[in-house]
Amino acid sequence: MQGVPPKMKHIIHVHQQKVKKGEPAIIDRTYKGSTHLTRIKIDGPCEIIHSQTPDHCGARVWIETEGPVTHIADDWAAA
Repeated sequence: MQGVPPKMKHIIHVHQQKVKKGEPAIIDRTYKGSTHLTRIKIDGPCEIIHSQTPDHCGARVWIETEGPVTHIADDWAAA
C-alpha cells in the first residue's frame, strides 16, 4: 500500500457496522476523503479522543494525527 504525506490531519476510527459484517472497518479520513482498511501504522504522535458529542459520522472515540499514516492493508488477504 502507500504512505500518506506528513502534515495532513488524519481522523481514524472504527466503523462498528463494518466490524459486524466482517468488512474492513478501520477508516482513515482526511480532507481528500475516506479509506477503509484492515491495518494501518501511525508513524508519529497521535491523540485519542473520547467525546460526549459524536463527530459528523457518529464516532465518539477516534484518533487524530498530523504525522504520517501508512496504509498497510485494505483487505483480509494482505492483513
